[in-house]
Amino acid sequence: MVLQPRRLSLAMVAVMYGFHISGGFLESLFISPLADVQADSPLQASSILAGRFGSPQRAIRVWMKAGAEEEGLQSAIKNGNPDRIMKAIDALPDAPKKAMSMVEGDWQVIWDSNSLGPTKKTLLKLVCDQLPNTMVEFYRQYNLIQDGKYYWLMAFTMDGIQRTNAALMMSGPWKPAKSGTAGTVGFDEVQIVASRHGSAESREAIRTTGLERYMKPLKLKGDGSIEVTVHYVSDETLVQEDEVGNTYVFKKMSESYPIPYIFADKKAES
Repeated sequence: MVLQPRRLSLAMVAVMYGFHISGGFLESLFISPLADVQADSPLQASSILAGRFGSPQRAIRVWMKAGAEEEGLQSAIKNGNPDRIMKAIDALPDAPKKAMSMVEGDWQVIWDSNSLGPTKKTLLKLVCDQLPNTMVEFYRQYNLIQDGKYYWLMAFTMDGIQRTNAALMMSGPWKPAKSGTAGTVGFDEVQIVASRHGSAESREAIRTTGLERYMKPLKLKGDGSIEVTVHYVSDETLVQEDEVGNTYVFKKMSESYPIPYIFADKKAES
């Protein structure tokens, strides 16, 4: 059965993207929401806060609550209890008015509500009919919103080749709504991308497994649009939900450690 792009996108999001990892980035998930306020004095800081929230007192209450709730989410994810995680997400403050500008950048998924476990072996063709019957093991997810385009990546290792990795990437236009905290992703391309770290070895593994021809973007026919709603976003954490009800928690990646795959303007590193 050949899936149309929209159904393919939903299938990937609802089923194949149910993978997550723990540890590592989780240790730095919570960073004080006051960190982005730079001022020369307490008085100046109060003025900045007042401009954002109406009064310094309200700003401090809002940010203290956001910080405490983010810390609660971090603890819940470490604990691994889905019910507790969803309660922690529900307790987060609403996304700010500027949320859609804050979601740009490199993000890594650290938890999702449809998780099937830390890794998953499957055939690429079962994820996308335009790809071959190559066995891979997915183990991590990333996304990037940049210059009006949305990239979703699923990192994988190749059967019998554990020393390097690659990623399956879907991409397409990103159109935030004129108001509110929702947007639409129009997935229209799929491709295999090499790792930035040890890129030569990654490319060789892709070639060996017969995936080299899929490193060029393949056009997806039909409508691949998916609606995404941002429920919470800060400088470090993003919580979003897709139209089929799956919730994702992301950790912002640093400029020194961006998404480790070669695509768009990402440069190779060996």
